[in-house]
Order: sequence, then structure tokens, then C-alpha cells
Amino acid sequence: MKKTTLILSILMCFAVQGQEYTFIPESLSLLPMQELLKKEPPADFEPVYYEDGTTVAFKDVLPLIMEQKLMPRMFVDENGEYKALVVKSLLKNQDIKIVYENIPESLINSGYSFGNPNSDTVIINIDGGPENDLRTYRFELKYSITGEIDEKNYFLINMRESQTLHPEETEKEEISWEQAKIYNEKTTKTLFELISYFKSQKKKVYVVGGSYGSLVGLKSIVEYNNIADRYLLMVGRLDMTKEVSEAYSKGFEANFESDAITPIIGEKSDNIYTVNMRKIAAAINRDEKYTELLKDTDLSNLIYIYIENDQRVGKLTENEVNFLESKNAKVISVKGKHDNWSAHLKMGLELLLDK
Repeated sequence: MKKTTLILSILMCFAVQGQEYTFIPESLSLLPMQELLKKEPPADFEPVYYEDGTTVAFKDVLPLIMEQKLMPRMFVDENGEYKALVVKSLLKNQDIKIVYENIPESLINSGYSFGNPNSDTVIINIDGGPENDLRTYRFELKYSITGEIDEKNYFLINMRESQTLHPEETEKEEISWEQAKIYNEKTTKTLFELISYFKSQKKKVYVVGGSYGSLVGLKSIVEYNNIADRYLLMVGRLDMTKEVSEAYSKGFEANFESDAITPIIGEKSDNIYTVNMRKIAAAINRDEKYTELLKDTDLSNLIYIYIENDQRVGKLTENEVNFLESKNAKVISVKGKHDNWSAHLKMGLELLLDK
């Protein structure tokens, strides 16, 4: 097994804070993902356990790690020596939770957390998409590796979008326009409740949203006021181009020409899930003109990054840019493709956290 293959497999997995296995000595600690990437275990490494404590040969679980069906969790001694490996199945929907002492029952399953719960800074992430699953491994990878966040210094939460709670609902039949709006209302309320709770815990709360997630961030400010300490919103729109939002509201494909201004309207998807995700995306921007809804709101705690040649959502218009600047937001234009927006996450986080 080549080293590079194993590293790529581990990259697509994630580490979890805490020591929770009775068969692992308390003297051992969980190795952060960044450290595990630096040195792979030897082919004959032992002991290797499943989560229930059953031992297994490393060679038998290695193919499953490569296929991303198992994630490796390496435990080390005080000198950083590898002492035990636990392989864990990727989280199921019902296993996703925020691990924070005394968090209200209503919020436990509203996201996935990692990092330091004792940190005075909480970062709440809202995924793009929308999608009907919460990809926890991608969240940790994005922040730990791409964003270069030190998990010892922050408590990070990947917030659930409401459709992820019952993903089967958006896979069986086409949802109505009203249902699409309700999904967004519930998602926005969850963000408000998380911000409010951690503010009550005397934490600094930063909100990060990309693409669809940036729209959730804007809608939360409209619906529940500007209550987070700071916001980093990326590659979305304030006033979506009408032809695109209307097409999405009906499940049609819609993009932009290379000028990132001229709409391209395609056909309606024959995939129910795709149609429903497009409807949810449209329901948060078709009838919402955020330059109007936020006209009386100071946005000096907002960093907004947009891609000037974004063919997915279009580039910000001169009116959108002028509006943000008039509200004291920091506006940054970058080049690239919409799907690669996380490449700018490190820069955005440095600005957000004043690093």
C-alpha cells in the first residue's frame, strides 16, 4: 500500500475530540488529524480495534479506510508514539451531535462539533448546497487542513440544515414551494438558536457560510438581527438574478456565461432530489432582495468574499458591492471557480479571527 494512497484516505476522514473507549488507557491521547498525516502506521501495526473493542489486523481494515468506509483514530503516548488504532464507521445521521456540556436537548442534534469546547470562541459553519446530508469528514478536513485552524484554540460546529434531519423527505417526491420556504425558515431559526445559546455562555460567536450557507447567514440577520460577533460569508448573492432564481424555483438548471452576468437556463432535472435542493436554494433568494431587507442594518462585522467570474451564482453587481461597502462591510473580490471557494477559506478565517 503506497503512502500517498493512505494519506489521501485519511484526508477524507476526520478526528474527534475526547477519549471515549474503555479499552484505551487513559494515559493515551487522540492524535490530531494533521499529525496522523505526517506519518502512516507500519503495515504490521497493532493493536487495532473496532469500536466495540474487538481486535482486528491492520491489513484487514486498510482497504475499508481507503474506501472511506472506516476512519482511523490513532492514540499516542506522551512522547507521540503510536500505541493503539481504533477504526470507526463514518457517522450515521442519528449519531451527529454537538458535544458540549449541558447544551440544551433541543440543540444537541443541530450540528456536528469538534475542537475545544472550553475555547472562548465558537465558529458556526453553514454548508453550501443545499444538501440533505451533513458531511462531517469534509467539515473537519476543510477547517483543519484548508483553513489551517488549530482545533485546540476553537470550538467548531457544522450546523445542520433542516432538510438533513429527515433526508428521505427530499428524495421520495417533489416538495412544494411552501415546503421549501419552511425548510429555510427552520434552518435560519437553528442558526439563531445556536448563536444565542453560545452567546449566553459568554463565547465569541463567528458565523461562516459559503454559497447557500452565505444566504442562510444573510437571512438570519434579516429575521433575527445582527447578533453574532462576526460573519464571514462567501460566494453568494444579495440580489440573485431573477431569471436564475425563477428557474431554480421550478427545478431547472441555471448558470451564467463566462462574464458571470448573462444567465444560462437549462432543463428541469429528472432527479427528484436535485429538483428539491434547487427549490430550497431558490426559496431563500427568489423573493428576497437583501439590499432592501438590510438597508437599515450596520454590517461592519461582516466580511464578504465573492468570485468575480463566478458562473454558478454570478458575480456581485456594482449595486450589491456598493451596498455592502455603504454598510461598512469588508468586501473582497477573488478569482477562481465557485466550487473551489474553500480555497479562500484560510484568508477569510485569518481576517475573521484577526490572525
